Amino acid sequence: MQNRQIDGHGLYLSLLAGLAVLCLAATLIWFARPQPETAAPRYLLKDSGGHVALYTADGIGPLATYDDLYTRLLPESDVLALQQGVFVADEAELQRRLEDYGL
Repeated sequence: MQNRQIDGHGLYLSLLAGLAVLCLAATLIWFARPQPETAAPRYLLKDSGGHVALYTADGIGPLATYDDLYTRLLPESDVLALQQGVFVADEAELQRRLEDYGL
């Protein structure tokens, strides 16, 4: 049998192939892990007459209207989101969003 020596080019390609296999394995493990279940949203924030209003997730309401929050004073991205409706998962997220809007 002959003793083969791997030149620098062959060693580089072998290491590169090994790295590709490790990346592929890590990707498969990442996507195979269980995903946490997200709770259904409880509330919906929408623009109502130029103010932010709170509805149930299925659109019943308004449960509350925040007269101090004028949608025209919010950034355009927030205004557009509120026109479509912003789903809110729970009370903590509701408070965070209201604070972000300036309440």
